[in-house]
Amino acid sequence: MKIKFVRLQNFRNAGFAEVALGADSVWIYGNNAQGKTNLLESLSMLAALRSFRTPNMGALIKHGEKSAAILAGIEHENYGECEVRMDISDKRTAFIGGNEIKFSDFIGKFPALAMSSEDLRILRGAPEIRRKDTDMFISQVDAEYLAALRRYYAGLAHRNALLRQNCGDESFYAPFESEMASAAHVIYQKRDEWLGKIGKLATQKYEILARENGESSQMRLKCSCQIESAEDFSKLMRDDRPADIERRTTRHGPHRDDFSVNVGGKDAKLYASEGQQRSAVLALKLAQFELIKLSLGIEPVILCDDILGELDPHRRTAFWECIDTNAQVIATSTTPAPSDALRSNWKTVEVSNGNFLQ
Repeated sequence: MKIKFVRLQNFRNAGFAEVALGADSVWIYGNNAQGKTNLLESLSMLAALRSFRTPNMGALIKHGEKSAAILAGIEHENYGECEVRMDISDKRTAFIGGNEIKFSDFIGKFPALAMSSEDLRILRGAPEIRRKDTDMFISQVDAEYLAALRRYYAGLAHRNALLRQNCGDESFYAPFESEMASAAHVIYQKRDEWLGKIGKLATQKYEILARENGESSQMRLKCSCQIESAEDFSKLMRDDRPADIERRTTRHGPHRDDFSVNVGGKDAKLYASEGQQRSAVLALKLAQFELIKLSLGIEPVILCDDILGELDPHRRTAFWECIDTNAQVIATSTTPAPSDALRSNWKTVEVSNGNFLQ
């Protein structure tokens, strides 16, 4: 997949902008706070109608406006030459060639994988950040997982509403907990399966990224909660109910799960150095890239938000080794494009106060 152009209307600080991106290597540069990351953010919406920076969709709309729109011209393995429009207001809608498409059908159709320095939060941040990243990735490549996730959260919303009402009648909880249990069983199975795949590929990527330091470490991702069956989860909900009523929330389940990332048998959050953590997070993203490509048969667009300049020459060379030469890479930086032997002929775009100079 390749993005040929993008047109923005009232998105972040851009009232209107059109940017030609028809090249395998695109370098977007300019001073801080000019709109570079905003452009990458708009492109990342292609993956799942979500921003990689914020869950607040209102923040994507230019101040004083009621809606925003993104139109992208795409060269696609399945759709050929097509246009994708995404409208953002009090709700989000997507259109392919003028035809509206449901969110569940849209997610994963146009994979655009964002990588940023903020990805370190996957290791260092709260469990919610790791869950969100994992859920977003698996939902793109596994429709059954996305369906189970939606069923689980629908049941969870009803159960929490009953808990807040201090309801003690089991018959009210039973249908929602039953739905949650069947969905949770699928979620746990799928998470275990996909995290295993990520760990295996990330280990290979990490060894390439860190080879100059002589590191050869196994990466492993593991869920904090292990549920063997839907019956086990139903029992957990019943046993937890008195305490959940007291606290007025569901304390256990996939919505509270966490994932440990181990490098060389140790928790990377606690024991890895700064360089090891950066390599580990980059390895995880590169593993996601490979799995999306293998699972969907679509080459994702890679969006690098100011990370290539942070890599030393050895890691930058290793980074390119991990990526197919056919993949489109769109990168941002505060400096002009490097003369990189593995990625030459950068198409450059300069950004100034939301204006894109080409």
